[in-house]
Amino acid sequence: MIPKTDIAEVKAELRKRIRAERRAIPGEERRAAALLTAERLMEMPELKNCEYVLGYMPMKYELDVLPALEGLKKLGATPVFPLCIDEGGLRLFVPAEENGFVTGAYGILEPDIRTAREIEAEDLGAIILPAIGFDRQGHRLGQGGGYYDRLLARCSCFTVAVGFDCQLVESVPTEGTDRPVRAIVTPSGVIRPQTQYFV
Repeated sequence: MIPKTDIAEVKAELRKRIRAERRAIPGEERRAAALLTAERLMEMPELKNCEYVLGYMPMKYELDVLPALEGLKKLGATPVFPLCIDEGGLRLFVPAEENGFVTGAYGILEPDIRTAREIEAEDLGAIILPAIGFDRQGHRLGQGGGYYDRLLARCSCFTVAVGFDCQLVESVPTEGTDRPVRAIVTPSGVIRPQTQYFV
């Protein structure tokens, strides 16, 4: 068993390497990857029939899931967005149709709580998670804050991590608080760890 301090170091090094590879992806390839990933997500039966789907506003260099959320909205889903809170958790909001976002502490858009409608974690039918990296066993390497792990600990809905092909690694080191996802989607395919199925 790897000591906790060593796991932290391995994760930090892995984040550094993947972030560098992700930054090197050309803009046109990023846009194509977002559209292809959106198509794959919209074909997933677990997402087609959801009332509420939690997505995210992409940070710089993250795979853009907004095309997927727009497509799922046309299929009847209601996109939900997270808001980080001081205690290390996430609050969940359905933004207003217009002017529903404000610039948050990290320089990315987040729901304007003055006009958004808050929902509970139990209301979610699916969560589309960002990631720094992931492996074929469903282990996800996040930013390190544990926000999504805390959310997943109180959710039983379908979970899918998304990213570029370069973010798929051989193995992600895990700790007791890390929560695996049910599926992973990249531009090249869909991975379902419970069956090791890849298309």
